[in-house]
Amino acid sequence: MYKYLFSFLLIVFLTQPSQIFADGHEELVSGVINAISIDDNGNVEGILIMKNNGDFVNIDIKSGENPTEFGLENIAGDRWIGNQNDNAKEVAIKLKDHQKRFAPLTVLHEEGAAKEITDMENRNVKTNLSFLFACFAVAWVAFFSYVLIINGRLRKASK
Repeated sequence: MYKYLFSFLLIVFLTQPSQIFADGHEELVSGVINAISIDDNGNVEGILIMKNNGDFVNIDIKSGENPTEFGLENIAGDRWIGNQNDNAKEVAIKLKDHQKRFAPLTVLHEEGAAKEITDMENRNVKTNLSFLFACFAVAWVAFFSYVLIINGRLRKASK
């Protein structure tokens, strides 16, 4: 009985995927702004992000039906929220400020078109999910160990 239970648990743990994929094909990119592309009207068309490993990523800013959303903080920590349709000129000012301060940004984009641009998020999803999985695994093993110990004691008591 125990050998089948252990074999089942081993198979379950070994067949778990090692990567967790996000919904859709969206990517998170974090880095600092290297260049800002502004059109004749003062609207931002795109930005060039330099990641921490030195790679450059060109991100287009969308307007229209699904505009790029922004959540940026100034040097005092005041948060500004807006989008490309409603606050196009303000977006250019805020992004230039971030570029001057070398403030890191996190960009959620799909195929180079930005959906959201926010101040850099300091989280590592893979580490967080691994920690959560480890906690559940330990709790699960502890629970079944407890059940097996109680089962053994009940068998001894009934003899």
